[in-house]
Amino acid sequence: MSLTIERECPTCHGAGKMPWTGIYADTLEFLRSQTEELNASELARLAGIKPTAMCNRLVALQRMGFAVGRRYGKECLWRGI
Repeated sequence: MSLTIERECPTCHGAGKMPWTGIYADTLEFLRSQTEELNASELARLAGIKPTAMCNRLVALQRMGFAVGRRYGKECLWRGI
C-alpha cells in the first residue's frame, strides 16, 4: 500500500501559476520590448544598470527558458521569448 499526499501550493493555490514580479520580471519585460537583438552591455546601458547585473539577469532568464542568447563572434546577442 502506497501513501499519496496531495497538497495545494500556498503561492498559486493549485492554479499552477504564480505572479512573477521583481527584477527578473522587469528585465524580461524590457528585453521583450527591444526590436532587435542586443548584447548585454547595450541592454545594460539602455536599462541604466551595470553590465554585470544585466549579464546575471540574462543568464538567469535563459536558464528559466525566457531568454535566448546567440553567439555572434566574441559577443552574445540576446532576445526575449
